[in-house]
Amino acid sequence: MSYEELAQATLEYALTIFALLALVAGLAAVWRAAEAGLFTALIEDSTSHAIDGTGVVDIALY
Repeated sequence: MSYEELAQATLEYALTIFALLALVAGLAAVWRAAEAGLFTALIEDSTSHAIDGTGVVDIALY
């Protein structure tokens, strides 16, 4: 094996490890957001008829 082939293999391993670490970090961020209730808060904020007192009128007019 030449030095170029060894360098290419090292770079490929480094890029693969970096991609896997980025994937794990992204999954950890999603896990923490779900654990903190961020997704639930976003869903509650998007449902206008579930929060205010005119929800029945809003649903009936829909």
